[in-house]
Formats: sequence, C-alpha cells, structure tokens
Amino acid sequence: MIKVFHQYRWSHRTFQKMSNRVNSIVRRSVPCYFCNDFFEEKYLYDHVKHCGSVLEECSFKCGVYVPRKNMEDHRKTCRNFTKENNEMKEVQDSLWRSKVFSALRLLRSVINHEEKERKILQDNMSQCLKLLNSQQELINSFRFQVAETTKVCYQYNTTLNQRLNDLEVTSDNMEQRTSLSFQRISEQLKLLHSELTNEQSKHNKVLGDWYIELNDLKAFVTKENVHINNIWQEQQQSIHDLKLELEMRCKNSKELVDQQKYIIEKIKNLEEEIERQSETSTSQKSNIKGLKFQMKENLKYLEELITDNSKLNIPEFVECPCKQECFEQYSTNGRLLWRIDRYKEKMTEAKENDCVLYSPKFLNKEYGYTLRMKLFLNGIGQWKDRHIIGCLQVETGKWDPLLDWPCVLRATATLRNQENPANDIKKIVKAIGQDKSNSEDMNKEAGIYMFIPHTTLTRYSGYVKDNALFLDIQVKDIKTSISTPSLTS
Repeated sequence: MIKVFHQYRWSHRTFQKMSNRVNSIVRRSVPCYFCNDFFEEKYLYDHVKHCGSVLEECSFKCGVYVPRKNMEDHRKTCRNFTKENNEMKEVQDSLWRSKVFSALRLLRSVINHEEKERKILQDNMSQCLKLLNSQQELINSFRFQVAETTKVCYQYNTTLNQRLNDLEVTSDNMEQRTSLSFQRISEQLKLLHSELTNEQSKHNKVLGDWYIELNDLKAFVTKENVHINNIWQEQQQSIHDLKLELEMRCKNSKELVDQQKYIIEKIKNLEEEIERQSETSTSQKSNIKGLKFQMKENLKYLEELITDNSKLNIPEFVECPCKQECFEQYSTNGRLLWRIDRYKEKMTEAKENDCVLYSPKFLNKEYGYTLRMKLFLNGIGQWKDRHIIGCLQVETGKWDPLLDWPCVLRATATLRNQENPANDIKKIVKAIGQDKSNSEDMNKEAGIYMFIPHTTLTRYSGYVKDNALFLDIQVKDIKTSISTPSLTS
C-alpha cells in the first residue's frame, strides 16, 4: 500500500507539474521592445499602443521621430509648428482612426492566437491523460518491483517536491505580475476611453462648425447666383441693342453708298451750274456797282428823314413779333426733359399713319449746337410694331456760322420710371452734324439710334403713368474733326 501511495503521489505531482507547465506557457512574459518592461504576450500590443517610449513621427511633418512622452516638448520647438490648425486636426483624426483600427486588428489576431494556443493545450492535456493511463497500467504491472525501488523513488520524490515548491513560488510571482499588469491595462484603458470621448466631442464640435460654414457658403453662393443672373440679363439686353444698332448701321451703309453715287452725279451737275453762274456773276458785278451807288444815295436820304423825325419827337418803334420769335428761349445746359402727353393716342396714330414725334429744340450749351430728338413710336423698317426707335438730330441754329463743322455729339437718353427710379432705362444716342452749306448733308440722318422694346413698357409698370411718358436727354461729350467720322468708330 505504501508503494501504491507513493506511486499515486508521484503521478499526482507529475500532473501538477504538467498543469503548471501549461499555465507557464499561457502566462509567459515578453519584454517590451521600447521600454524593456515585462508583460504577458497577449497584453503586449495594448501596452505598445500607450507606451511612452514608442517612437512616432512628428505630426507637423518635420521628418523627426520622437518618443511619445516627449512629443509635447518637441512640438514647442518644431520648425513646422506654424502650419494651420485644420491640418493638425485632420492628422490627429487620421492617427486616432489608424490607432483604433490597428488596435482592433491586433485584438482579432490575439484572439486567433489564443484560440490556437487553447487547441494546442487541449491536445497536450489529452496526451498527458494518455500518459497517465499508461503509467497507471505500468504501476499495476510493476507493483511487485516497487519494493526494490522505494529508496530510489523516495529520493526522486524529494527532488520533485523541491521542484514543485519552486514552481509554486514562481507561479505566485507570475500571478502577482499578471495582477499588476491587469491593473495597469485597466488604467490605460480608462485613459484611452477618456481620450477617445474627448476626441469624439472635439470632432463633433468641428463637424458642427463645418456645417455652419457650409450653410453660410450656400447662402452666399445663392446670393451671388442671383446677382450674376441679374447682370447676365442686363448684358443680354445690351447685346440685343447692339445687334439692332449693327443692323441699322448695315442698312445705313447701303443707303450711304447709294447716296454717294447720287451725290457724285449732283456734283457733276453743280460743276456745270457753277460754270454758268460764273458767267452770270460777271454780268451781275456790273449791276452791283450801279446798285452800290444807288444805296449810298438812299442812305443819305434815310439820314435826312431820321433827323427830321427826331425833331418831330416821334415815339419809339413797337416791338416786332418776329423779334420775339428770334429771342425764343431754348434749354442751354445740354439737357431736355421731354414729357410726351397722350401717349396711347399717339401710339395708335403711329401704328395707323406712321407718325413721327419731334421734341422741343435745345442747345448743348449757351451759343452752341441746336439739337432735337426724333422719335418713331411704332418703329421703322424690320423693327416696326416691335420697338420705339429714337435718334438725335443737329438742327440749324442762329450761331452755326461760328461753330466747328462737322461735329459728333454723344448723349444719353433715359426712359424714366415714375414709380421706381432704379428701373430707369438708359440708352446711348449719337448725332453727326454736317456742313449746313450743303443741303443734302444737312437732311442726312446719321448716328446711333435708340431701341426700346414695346414689351418692356407693357410688362413693367411705371414707364407710362397718367397716359404720359418722360424721356430725359442729356448731352455728354462733343467731338469735332475736319473729316466726317465713320459710324463704326
């Protein structure tokens, strides 16, 4: 029985030894590559994630690798610290994301590794059980031989006891180390959780700020789109007016070519007439000499009559009505505010009889050029029944002999909106004044025409009110030259 007991004790010790060996395999410690502290292999990756001695690249991309615990000191002296905070936030967000993803990957790898080790340990345990069963069979078979080997077994048991005691001490030490490592890991997990919550709150705040900025940007873009659409509509209107002006100019150029041919024929006729008049002028010179002599005698007779009338105290002459017409007052500041009354009746007359309206005469300055606005309410030519067409004309005036000819006068014609002045329509008109000695040039119409669509008057209110229309003409600048300027210049 004693031999069996010792044999059973020896088998139990071997089983304990194998179980301790299994535990030592599971709980084996591995040193950290960066700080040289010992940790269990399955917790090594979590330690490396938060180890202060791990080398990390500077977040400001200066090319330096610094221990994690010295990163704040390095940032104070980093040469790329002046970069924008948005880039730092993006880098920090990407680093945290990469850290979290890498932690998850490592946890998955550790779990897979632990599963493999568990399977290996199960295989080892099964092998140990098989060995124990075989040993039990051997014990039963060798019971008779145990008496001879008791001394040897006793000595072997003592050595085994010592070894088992040593293994128990080492296992206790390992358990203490594992408890300490678990405490450290729990503290590090708490710190990681707090840091993650802080980063999440910061990230949410940044996203909120970005959302507000995006809303402001959208509002600004909508305002800019409205402004650009308004500008584009104005530009389309000006392009339409320019097309109309070009069509009028092409038409005028054809008319000018025909008129030029007609003028050449007239010049030939005038040369013949000049030759005839030169013959008559010679005959008239002799008659003028006789008339001069008669004029001198008439003047003497008039002087005598005046002296006689002064003696008789005849009252002064009555002012002639023709004199009032000569001194008729025109606007002399280069501006005319033309009120067109009975607009609807005049428009119907223009549609039925092609009537033309003429504005009152006005001067560009005191003792300047005499101007007048000519208005086709129903349009002319291919623009008939679609546009109001107006042109500025240079009329004959009292001071024309003292002025420079030819001349180019540029003016702005403004169709006033009686409800909202901001909706006034401004057009540019140009008149070319020719030499008044030539009757053909004086009757010729030249310059830039004004086009106002009928749809703008019917679509928008304020232009025609109380059956009246206001047109403001203001002369801007004048150019004089020896040769007649072209319309395209």
